[in-house]
Amino acid sequence: MKSEILSIERWDTPQPQRDNTVCSAHGKKSCARDLAAKVVLQDEGSDHIEWTVCEHWLDHEPDVAAHEARYS
Repeated sequence: MKSEILSIERWDTPQPQRDNTVCSAHGKKSCARDLAAKVVLQDEGSDHIEWTVCEHWLDHEPDVAAHEARYS
């Protein structure tokens, strides 16, 4: 199911992953990077999905660049 980025809130200070805040894109077991942003997505099944993501995801996810080009 394809999702669409609605918003990206980049944080001034990265936050470490904790038990209740993990990298939604990679999961805590495969991602040890600090969290860098909150991303709101929508897909066919939900109008509002909140993710916390690392900088690596922001830098390598093609949809991020497309979203920022549309809204900058």
